[in-house]
Amino acid sequence: MKRVGLISLVLVLALGALGVGYAAWTDTLTITGTVATGEVDWEFGTCSLLDENEPIDPGGDYPPIGEPDYTCDDGFPWNGAQNAYYWKLDKNVAWGEQLITDNEDGTNHLLEVTLHNAYPCYFNSLSFYPRNTGTIPIKINHVVVKGTMAGDVIVTSAGSLHRFDFNADGQADFEIQWGDNFGTQIEPGGAPPEISFWMHVLQPCPQNLLDEFTFTIEVVCVQWDEYPYTP
Repeated sequence: MKRVGLISLVLVLALGALGVGYAAWTDTLTITGTVATGEVDWEFGTCSLLDENEPIDPGGDYPPIGEPDYTCDDGFPWNGAQNAYYWKLDKNVAWGEQLITDNEDGTNHLLEVTLHNAYPCYFNSLSFYPRNTGTIPIKINHVVVKGTMAGDVIVTSAGSLHRFDFNADGQADFEIQWGDNFGTQIEPGGAPPEISFWMHVLQPCPQNLLDEFTFTIEVVCVQWDEYPYTP
């Protein structure tokens, strides 16, 4: 009987070991999927200059012909006497042109501005509307200004005043200032905000230097949760 009991115990242990073996078998469940990333993209919409029409009678009085030139004080301060930052003159001499262009990436990311027949004290301003053509909300991070001025100018904050010495004589010839638009959030397909850019010719500017000169403006946007972004 003891021998039979021993054999039964061995069989039970063997079956137990066999059951553990079965329990250790595994299988794999594979799940596949597709991730579609969003797109950060924008372009210049409509643009306009305060003074963008060539004079019909250059230097003629205003009114009645054409639009007037504008002027302002150095640094774009508020002028209490004029109750404005800039004001009209009584002559029509200079004017500006703007052109939206493709900066070789298939999107209208570049804005070209040309001033004609400019002179000391001349003021002009640019307004434009950037559209979010991507799928992710974006914010305006900084602006790059390039042109006849020495080197690129990177503007990173609202109200930034930048001056340029075109002929390297130690005196500033031209100044620009941006409005309060950095950090502005633009939704995909949403209404584009208005962005302003002021420009002013300073007294030391040499004669004929600004008969006609061109510079470009490139606005750099980032996804909304990356602002402010430092490359």
